[in-house]
Amino acid sequence: MYGCKLNPDSPTKGLYQYTVEMKKMIFFAALSILLYATGCQADPDPSGGSDKTDDISQQLLNQEHVTGGLHPFELIENPVYSPVYEIETFNDNDMVFVTRASGDVQVFPHRHMHVEVVNEAKNGVWMAITYCPITRSGINWNRVVGNDTLLLTASGYLYKENMMPLDVHSGSIWSQMLLRRFQGAVNQEEIFAFREIATFPLIETTWKTVKENFPEAGVYINNSPLKSVDSNPLEQQMGIISKEAVEIFTPDMFPGETTLHVTAVNPWGMIVVVGSTLYHYMVAFRTSYAMEPVQGEFPVIMKDETGTFWNIFGEGVNGEHNGEKLESPLYFTAADWAWRDLYDQLHEFEP
Repeated sequence: MYGCKLNPDSPTKGLYQYTVEMKKMIFFAALSILLYATGCQADPDPSGGSDKTDDISQQLLNQEHVTGGLHPFELIENPVYSPVYEIETFNDNDMVFVTRASGDVQVFPHRHMHVEVVNEAKNGVWMAITYCPITRSGINWNRVVGNDTLLLTASGYLYKENMMPLDVHSGSIWSQMLLRRFQGAVNQEEIFAFREIATFPLIETTWKTVKENFPEAGVYINNSPLKSVDSNPLEQQMGIISKEAVEIFTPDMFPGETTLHVTAVNPWGMIVVVGSTLYHYMVAFRTSYAMEPVQGEFPVIMKDETGTFWNIFGEGVNGEHNGEKLESPLYFTAADWAWRDLYDQLHEFEP
């Protein structure tokens, strides 16, 4: 399948190519000790019951649901963005990801995410946008984990058809949708370490929504040869992930311009979920405020009992809570079948 295999046509030149090759050499040299290093082992089994080998690739291939091979993709760091008004090649219904985690609105079109990982460091925020075109899952990773900062690329491996990012600093390999690091345990239920990654909100919407409402945004453009993408928004589902289960939301729960639901997903407490089939988005925020939907003011989408209005990024734009920002639970969008394959405990929200 396209999207999770090495792209041999990716251009790498000069110093960039030298840097990537050096990182690959370091990675392969470290394979023999990775499973003993703290960066690749969380909560080691004190009984010593886990078999450890000196080949993480062989361990991955020995796992039932892992396919592919170690073929790191092109490493993308601190990309250049184009302004919205310069882009004329997108269709209105092309799907894109939008984030304002760094303070600036940044857009990552699906059709330019065939590299699958884009690393960004801006305004003190270290993040990585990961996209698997098979499972159609997009996540904005916080690259800072404890005292370490990840630098990610697609490894070439798939776990249950979902991409597996590789940290070129430590050599650790992750499951994207599970947000868990491979730790090499023999027991199939324990092959991934506990979840230790935090995320930033990443909004999936259409190019039309972006160009009409965020003209100041910067758009990531990859000049490598593009291939078609399958991104039917009606098949996407949003999952809010808790310790016990994933609560699933579907686009048809948000008819019209703005629809709002309230849920309580343990352990996050009250969460407001807002979406729209008109603007093609679903977002979630933790809040103690009573919210109601706002019509005709997009990107403002709701207001609270004090009269404060809130936009799609969870920012108070005027009123008593002007300047505040709501936190978000762990959530992202993916294809409906991918949620069923990657997670056991799924509960569809009932309005």
